[in-house]
Amino acid sequence: MKKLIKPILIALVIAGVYSCVKAPHGYLSDQIRYRDNPMRIPQGIIVQTVAVDNDGSSAPVTYELLDIRDAVTHQHADSVYKARGRYVFSSAFDPNVITTVEQLNQIRSKIETPPFEFNSHTGAFTFLQTSSFIPLGKYEFDIKATNEFGTKTYKNVATFSVEPGDIAKIDAGGGAWFKDGTDQNGDIGEPKVTVQKLASTGTLAILKIVDKNGVPFNPKNGEYLKRGDRSDFETFAKFHPLIVSDTSLTCNFEVTPFPFQGAAQGFTIYYRIPGKFAKIDDGFTPTPDRGYSANPRFTVRLFQEGTYLITVKMQHVTRDVL
Repeated sequence: MKKLIKPILIALVIAGVYSCVKAPHGYLSDQIRYRDNPMRIPQGIIVQTVAVDNDGSSAPVTYELLDIRDAVTHQHADSVYKARGRYVFSSAFDPNVITTVEQLNQIRSKIETPPFEFNSHTGAFTFLQTSSFIPLGKYEFDIKATNEFGTKTYKNVATFSVEPGDIAKIDAGGGAWFKDGTDQNGDIGEPKVTVQKLASTGTLAILKIVDKNGVPFNPKNGEYLKRGDRSDFETFAKFHPLIVSDTSLTCNFEVTPFPFQGAAQGFTIYYRIPGKFAKIDDGFTPTPDRGYSANPRFTVRLFQEGTYLITVKMQHVTRDVL
């Protein structure tokens, strides 16, 4: 019996020693990762990435972004961190009520921030409209995760790829002739609409309506007119008057997307070009006389700030002033 006492005492001493060692709390995985990898970031579009996968780590886990680098040179990505000016709004607004820049400035303020935000609770990024200034390419980044277990660093945890973003959406339109003083009409083909980004700065949309040869109609001379109660370019110019020239209409739209809010016909723009300015190709109208107007309709929506040229090219129509 005495022979058993010594081993038992030793076991009790060892158990006592280990019972004094504090057991770690929680669990922090070595395999924290982003399932959506690489992430695709379109320039100039507000995008929120997926949250990090914490691989069963004990909640709550907080995350810290440590560094973003160019994935080719592995150098710190200064262009991604560079602060840019952007507007933040204190409330939503109705552009039919808030109609001036002065009113708009009461609910918005301009701040300087990098073109992204990092969520410390989810590990997700939100890329902002100012991401239009981030050079195209692939970027790698590191994060740090912390919970009750401790802290771990995850080098090159994922990458994101900055790609060209859609600057505009062009929906279906149409073109029609109308006989003056009647309800007779027919098809002259859908106008060809193009959007060219002239600059990343500003908030200007320049509209040109041109004939089949690219010759612009002259809005200053009344060569295209509103169509009754239908939407036109001016319908969506909420904060500044249109600038009218010999070749174009220019709108300072202030707020993206533009148009910001649809009208009775959605975002579609309608115009009428009287027959004294537009000659329709032979065979499209019942008679060859000039008593027929050309009527383009088109739908364009801009998603990013910048300066844009919107060209609406009529089909089977020639500018010919009588």
